[in-house]
Amino acid sequence: MQKYEMDLKISDLLQKINKRLQHPYLMRYIEKPVIDEDKLLLTYIILKEKDLPEEELDNYAISTMLVQIALDTHERISSHEVMTDEDKKNRQLSVLAGDYYSSLYYYLLSEIKDLSMIRTLAQAIQEINENKMQYYKNDRQSIETSMENIHRIESSLLLKTADHFHLPLWKGIADEFSFMKRMLIERSEIQNNHYTPLAAKVMNHLNRSKASWLSLKHQILEVIDSYILHSKARLEKLWSQEPIMYTILERRIDHYIKESGFLKKTYAEEG
Repeated sequence: MQKYEMDLKISDLLQKINKRLQHPYLMRYIEKPVIDEDKLLLTYIILKEKDLPEEELDNYAISTMLVQIALDTHERISSHEVMTDEDKKNRQLSVLAGDYYSSLYYYLLSEIKDLSMIRTLAQAIQEINENKMQYYKNDRQSIETSMENIHRIESSLLLKTADHFHLPLWKGIADEFSFMKRMLIERSEIQNNHYTPLAAKVMNHLNRSKASWLSLKHQILEVIDSYILHSKARLEKLWSQEPIMYTILERRIDHYIKESGFLKKTYAEEG
């Protein structure tokens, strides 16, 4: 499939997903749900290998993304203390919205009578939630374990979908791309002086958890950069074996690299 055709297809799927997400009451009170277009693209590429009828492929892709949107909606719910009745209402509606988006995938898959795919997505949800619990609640775990949690949080849905359809070809690329994207976004946040859970994890790794985090920002970024470099090297190796995926995804990862400041840092070191 040519790039132009791929872009048209992803645009069509985005419209169909947005149409499914419309709920007049929820839309009045909560933010519009964010659709991860990179994961949609990866999901579509994986499913395309199966040579499914177009309507069936669309239903699988939309169902998988509805699960992703539900997970992302729940994760964005503020963990801060609720100060007003309006805050409480918005939080409750966000939880309800996540549950609503999740229920939609059951409906879609029931239409094509694929109970095994429902089980597959349920297993992915369980795996992602277990890794989120470990990542956000366990302050004592190693940095290596935290990074593995991020791998599983970001890619379990894609990998379980690929396993369901017996399509292992691009699992490595999907996993590494998702992880590297998350690392670059985290880097950008920390670079802009936002204290993230990953910054706290790295500070604990450096045995400096009680210090001022801004005074350690450079060291925190150095640790994160080491994981980005490792992921980048692995991704480039995988891409060399699958040049089609490189053509499709390179501009996307380049965008995140530039936004994070990672590229400038690398050039400065090389200079």
